[in-house]
Amino acid sequence: MQCPGCGNDTPLHAKFCGECGTALSAASPHAPQAYTPRRLAEKILTSRAALEGERKVVTVLFADVRGSMELLTDRDPEEARKVLDPVLEHMMEAVHRYEGTVSQVMGDGIMALFGAPLAHEDHALRACYAALRMQEMVKQYGESTRRDAGPPVQIRAGLNSGDVAVRSIGSDLRMEYTAVGATTHLAARMEQLAAPGTILMTRQTAALAEGFVRLAPRGPMDVKGLREPVEVFELTGASPVLSRLHAAADRGLTRLIGRDEDLALLHRALDRAADKHGQVVAVAGDPGVGKSRLIWELSRSPRTRGWLVLEAAAVSYGKASSYLPIVDLLKRYFQIDPRDDAPKIEAKVTGKLPSLDPELETTRPALLTLLDVPVEDPGWTRLAPAQRRRRTREALKALLLAESQVQPVLLVVEDLQWIDPETQALLEALVDSAATAQILLIVTYRPSSRTAGAASPTVSRFDST
Repeated sequence: MQCPGCGNDTPLHAKFCGECGTALSAASPHAPQAYTPRRLAEKILTSRAALEGERKVVTVLFADVRGSMELLTDRDPEEARKVLDPVLEHMMEAVHRYEGTVSQVMGDGIMALFGAPLAHEDHALRACYAALRMQEMVKQYGESTRRDAGPPVQIRAGLNSGDVAVRSIGSDLRMEYTAVGATTHLAARMEQLAAPGTILMTRQTAALAEGFVRLAPRGPMDVKGLREPVEVFELTGASPVLSRLHAAADRGLTRLIGRDEDLALLHRALDRAADKHGQVVAVAGDPGVGKSRLIWELSRSPRTRGWLVLEAAAVSYGKASSYLPIVDLLKRYFQIDPRDDAPKIEAKVTGKLPSLDPELETTRPALLTLLDVPVEDPGWTRLAPAQRRRRTREALKALLLAESQVQPVLLVVEDLQWIDPETQALLEALVDSAATAQILLIVTYRPSSRTAGAASPTVSRFDST
């Protein structure tokens, strides 16, 4: 939390500020200003006047510790807090990671809103990802407590989407809101119906997140307070799709018309890249005008037969996470399954690099670090953060250039408007080095407000020289 005297970040349960010595005991660790990250608090307070009184469609998340009474039986109150507080912190971290707002903290659970007061077009998806992350983090924490001879810690979560009206936001971030209809009621009921370690949601949330997550129908369920049964779905995981177009493609796409000129330009860039003249193509346009569809048609066309196609996409909640699109790209490149543990990931990376180029062995520590695999390399661990960032960019660039010596590479990075600085630096370094490589880099982005207004995507080509 932040010190009220100097604003310094302090541990959640500190009694005094380590910077100025201000007593912190009066500040509740469960007060909104204590647990809301500064970047989110500033966004909320800056736009508070515009947010108050707005009615929005949001996704509500409830999560709590299942069987908390049994978990805390025969424990000293202070010891009980030491067990529960880390669980609450994991829950809140997951919510804040996807820019949700924790509106209530109960003794053993939380209520969070996605889409209010900060508006997000993908609020349901963010809530799903947050629920999955908190389940995974609490599961890991539960395994550590079980090793300490305590009972396992499990949480359950419920999601529902609907209307909500934000009435007021205090300077301490406390919010008053009015839920329209059964929005919060249904979310709470989904949590209560969920078994330990599971996540349940209503059809409203499932429809908004469809294609991006894996769902298992649980059929109609009776909900206290409602006359009719509610159709319920269990959230079992995230799907590997990159965009709504990828999700829609599974159901079949209509024929693309009116884009012959743009496709011809992409085909020319593809031919030049295959002739060892590295190319960069930027596709700019407002949401929904067909940027992703153009890339889809190119990457699935017969012209890319014999090419290595690598696709990644930046996400609106990923600006604070370095290399997030590149990590997803690496997982596809090395064929890493979500269930793979660290030794298996290391084996896949170690087995791939020498067969591509023996000199790529020097890139192994950087690549493994990106994939969250512990690296026991004194030379790597001694590097300063700036040196690690530079070595990471060099490793990724070397990998892509080495692969382009074996086969042409089509590298697609979508939604560049949400790119993080480290990924942007990597793309710039790649452009500077790919003039004579068999690489076609295609990026898509939404134009800024100064240049927005085009009714169709604009395709422009730039030689990497």
